[in-house]
Amino acid sequence: MTNSDLYDVATVSGDAATTTADANAARNFGPTVLKLDGIVKTFPGVRALTDVTLDVLAGEVHALVGENGAGKSTLMAVASGALAPNEGTVQIGGAPLTSASPDEARELGLGIVRQDPALLPDLTVAENMAVGVGYKRVGGLGRAVAWSQRQLDGWEMGIDAKTRVIDLSVEQRFIVEIAKALALDPKVLILDEPTEHLSLEEVQKLFRKVRELVAGGTAVVYISHRIPEVKQIADRITVLRDGQVRGTFDADEVDESQIVERVIGRKLETVFPEKGSATGSVGADDRLAVTDLHSDEFHDITFAVKAGEIVGLAGVQGNGQTQLIRALAGLEPTTGTIAVGGTPISNGSNAAASAAGVVYVPADRHGEGVFLPLSVGDNIAAKTLPKVSRGGMVSERRIVQTAVEQIKRLAIKTPSPRTPISSLSGGNQQKVVLARTLLAKPTVLLAEEPTQGVDAGARVDIYRILRDAADSGAAVVILSSDGVELEGLCDRVLIMSRGSVVQELVGEEVSEAAIARAALTSTTVRERTDADKSARGVKLRRWMRGDQSPAAVLGAIFLLLGVVVAATNPSYLGAFNINNLLFMAAPLLFVGAAQQVVVLGSGFDLSVGPLMGFLVVLASYWIVDGGNLYVGIALMVAGAIATGVINGFLVTRFTINPVVVTLATYMALQGIYLALRSTPGGIIFGPIADQIQARIGIVPVVTIVAVVVLLVLEFALRRTRWGVELRGVGSRIDAAGRLGIKVKRTQFFSYVLCSFLVLPAAVIMMAQIGIGDGRPSLSYTLSSVTVVVLAGASIFGGRGSFIGILAAAFLVQQVLNVSPFLGLSQAWSYWLPGLITLAAAVLYAQLRRTRRRKRAVAGIPREPRTPIASPISSEGSAS
Repeated sequence: MTNSDLYDVATVSGDAATTTADANAARNFGPTVLKLDGIVKTFPGVRALTDVTLDVLAGEVHALVGENGAGKSTLMAVASGALAPNEGTVQIGGAPLTSASPDEARELGLGIVRQDPALLPDLTVAENMAVGVGYKRVGGLGRAVAWSQRQLDGWEMGIDAKTRVIDLSVEQRFIVEIAKALALDPKVLILDEPTEHLSLEEVQKLFRKVRELVAGGTAVVYISHRIPEVKQIADRITVLRDGQVRGTFDADEVDESQIVERVIGRKLETVFPEKGSATGSVGADDRLAVTDLHSDEFHDITFAVKAGEIVGLAGVQGNGQTQLIRALAGLEPTTGTIAVGGTPISNGSNAAASAAGVVYVPADRHGEGVFLPLSVGDNIAAKTLPKVSRGGMVSERRIVQTAVEQIKRLAIKTPSPRTPISSLSGGNQQKVVLARTLLAKPTVLLAEEPTQGVDAGARVDIYRILRDAADSGAAVVILSSDGVELEGLCDRVLIMSRGSVVQELVGEEVSEAAIARAALTSTTVRERTDADKSARGVKLRRWMRGDQSPAAVLGAIFLLLGVVVAATNPSYLGAFNINNLLFMAAPLLFVGAAQQVVVLGSGFDLSVGPLMGFLVVLASYWIVDGGNLYVGIALMVAGAIATGVINGFLVTRFTINPVVVTLATYMALQGIYLALRSTPGGIIFGPIADQIQARIGIVPVVTIVAVVVLLVLEFALRRTRWGVELRGVGSRIDAAGRLGIKVKRTQFFSYVLCSFLVLPAAVIMMAQIGIGDGRPSLSYTLSSVTVVVLAGASIFGGRGSFIGILAAAFLVQQVLNVSPFLGLSQAWSYWLPGLITLAAAVLYAQLRRTRRRKRAVAGIPREPRTPIASPISSEGSAS
């Protein structure tokens, strides 16, 4: 097959058919186990797949290659049930996939390792694996830890199944995703860019596992941009371009350059542009000068980069190069000197670095590189807003004009500048980041893994962009784990080991072999990061990072405050006061638990207070002398459930922000109970109030009931499918959907349960005030939020504890109770809870900030956080 043949689809397809038939006969492949027939998939403004047909045979590794945006991941999302095709059919193991259901695809025998692992960061590894492979397969949640540990131990990555996924490194997360898929014993295994974050040793382990699988008759679909890996592992190769199949052929019949040319649809004359040292465009002056730079992760760093020069940073992962390039961007604290154009800049200040002309292109494209809710044009213009503004007002016309120029200049594939950037492929998103970078006319350009997850065609474009930036006078520093990339681009390469530069390669010395030799001879054993080591699990450290630690702190504060107040005023410990404190805390326990339920599922409910008032007013017409107790209770139950149904329906059906929905419900309920009783009325039946206030000793029965309910909820949160799925939805809503969790149903029932838990709080308040008056309920909305914040729950969802709610509710009620005993004015009853809540929020924020910084230093990625009840769907991507 010649290069010219590669551009003739008919020729390739014909050759492929003959070659494939011969290969199948020679290698004894089995029958078709994955059949995609006539698949069409469109998104708004994007036709991702056009009449795609693919047959994957038992016992083969079938590689799927193509540029970002070619449709590979979309096609596999259709195959795995994560997306429904507009047209076409899917068969797995000979059985049709009847609906877009990951659960059904999994039951038919399909496992998938996604390019973006479908892991729920706030859940443990064991919980993730239980959700991913099915609860029956692991023997139930109680056995999930032991089962998961057995699946992971063979990888020798030091992964503890009890560790939260958020505390794992990138490599460990991919191993969890791979182990999860392999544990399914699938008929078809899809591997979507599985080696992007793995070391060479881990890649070879994976390949051994793949060969074991295909030897047993499993079909493997292997998606990768790394053509050498494709050649090493694949039996057949199918090329996708622009959403269409461009040919299927035997892997032995084509070489790497032919595959690349077929992928990008043009002849590959050259991959790398000429270096500045070869063209003479490197200047004489140092644009960037680093002298004696130190941090916790590196030391004694001294080097300089001239205008027009590209300098690479290399070394075995985890030896300080990531922290160094982030420090140059002002994102890490350092000591020493960083000078741009001869002028020192403030260390650890990204604002100072930016003002000096330093521009940073991060490796974490989604977390730090692009603004996903915004358009392509907005992202391109984000760093140069003054140029598209007049009098402080941004001009949409100028943004579009600027964006169109950059889209054309950098060959960005997008329907229009107004297209949401989330719908672009990874390579085109990276080009948008670089377009924004070039518009800023950088003096120093820092690029961390600029082609990570980018296809062959986009890589060529990005190399040209980086060289153009250098030729325009910028000093360019590139951190890359790809030795070929460093060899082709860089004038010099600095090799780092254990936090210091151990060797410099210059000119002709810069080669992939020399880079690898220098890195491996300096650090012969790959150092695992702190995150890897901590994942092996120190129980105390894990508990301190867990959901229960805030409860212990709050409990200690509760006891300490009680001792201090009792020492000041002994009557504080009197039976009457203790009974009163516990009884007043009971409705707060219920309403705090109600708010916690929706917050865990990434929601919020501002209507809990007025709902209490509405139910009390409703009861005041029936639970009175001459009324009917059973009718009153039935109406209260119906009112609570109806409110939850309305809130849940509006939030999930129309994807309206829950703050908006429940604020409207707040006002509606308030208006209803004021219309029913503009002034208090309807004396609650005395015997009923007495029964509600019954006690055992000095402890109210309703408080005991509330504590039991919270303990049951805590057990359910940790040990039942409902709890795992609720936390999963709050942890990462898009991944939860891809794993087969019914997201909308889970969120809907969280609102129903929330309103139902408000019911006992209303019953207790009814006994407290003894009359139909809804106004005292309003404060409970803010009190519920206070309790949730104090309990240490994440307002984004996924993390929280009902034990924490228990401790927080008692502490809040105690703070409200102590003012008279300390001789303080009534105002302190408001100030003290506010001060304690603020202090807790600051403390938790600081702890989270410290943990994020440690994870960043350890190479653990930031987690994308979904705004409250604003579901992010992967369906917007055509990659």
